[in-house]
Amino acid sequence: MSKKILSFWRLLLGSFITLLGFGSCKTSKSVPPKNEPVVLYGPPPPSVIEKQRPIDEMRLLYGVPPVKVEKLKE
Repeated sequence: MSKKILSFWRLLLGSFITLLGFGSCKTSKSVPPKNEPVVLYGPPPPSVIEKQRPIDEMRLLYGVPPVKVEKLKE
């Protein structure tokens, strides 16, 4: 008997929650976008482009130190 009562209450409460969920679909807010959308195609604007810097010699950070090569006399 108690299983039937619990099953009935679960069914009743589940349908009530479902009806509340469907009721929220009726009202929707139209929110205007705050910022302009980001354009992901085409060249970047000139304000974003940075000038290239010359590349310095690379420093070896990990591993063994570089080997010194001695030139042999001919």
